[in-house]
Amino acid sequence: MTIKRRPSSRNLIRTLSKLGLCSRTQALAHVQAGRVTVNGRAVKDPGYVVRPGDKIHLAGQAARPQAKRYFLFHKPAGCVTTRSDEKGRKTIYDWLTGIEDWVFPVGRLDLDSEGLLILTNDTAFGHRLTEPSFEVPRTYEVWVRGLLTADDQRQISRGIDMGRGETARPAHLKILKPEAGISHAEITLTEGKNREVRRLFGTLGKPVIRLLRTRFGAFTLGALKPGSWEEIKLHKTMRI
Repeated sequence: MTIKRRPSSRNLIRTLSKLGLCSRTQALAHVQAGRVTVNGRAVKDPGYVVRPGDKIHLAGQAARPQAKRYFLFHKPAGCVTTRSDEKGRKTIYDWLTGIEDWVFPVGRLDLDSEGLLILTNDTAFGHRLTEPSFEVPRTYEVWVRGLLTADDQRQISRGIDMGRGETARPAHLKILKPEAGISHAEITLTEGKNREVRRLFGTLGKPVIRLLRTRFGAFTLGALKPGSWEEIKLHKTMRI
C-alpha cells in the first residue's frame, strides 16, 4: 500500500522567510502592520498557518520564491553585523548598497573583527553552515598579546572551559610567529559561540588584539579588500 504524504504547512512568518523575502523579524513587522494578505484577506496573526495553494501577497505583490543568491563580503573592523544599530554605528549594509535583494549574514563577526562574511537569502543554506551538529569549520588569523606556547596548543586541542557554563569544542591552533610581545596564529573551530575566539584566548590570559576570519566551510576570503563583496554561484561541492 502506498501512503501519500500531505503537503507540509507552516506559519505565515516562516513562509515569508523561507521564500527569501525577508527575515522572520521583518516578516512579523509586515504581518502586524497589515501588509500581508492570504487569499485576498489581510492577516495580522503571525501564527496563521499557510496551506499549499494559498495565495500570499506582501505589500500588494505576489509572494513568490526568490532566486537564491550568495555573496562573499570582507567585513571591515568598526561596523556591526546587523541591519540597523540603535547606537548609530555603521553596519555591514552600509557597504552592501549594490545588493537590492534581501540577504542576511550567515553567522556574525563582532564590531572589531574583520574578514569573511557570507550573505544569502537561502535560509536552509544558512542553517546548514551555522548549525553546530554539522561542524562546519571556520578559520581565523588571530593576533594576541603575549607568547603562545605548546601548552596553549594542547589546551585548545582538548577544549577549554570559557566560563558562563560554556566549553569550547576542541580546535586546531597553529602558531605562526611572535612579534615583539604579540603572537600571530591561525585557529580553526567547528562552532560559533558568541565571541568564542576572544573568550578562548582571554581564558588563556592572551587577549586578542586583532581577529580576521579567512575561511568559512568551503568559502575563502581570497583577495577581497575590506568593504568589498562579490556574488558567487553555489556549486554542489560548496554547500558546506
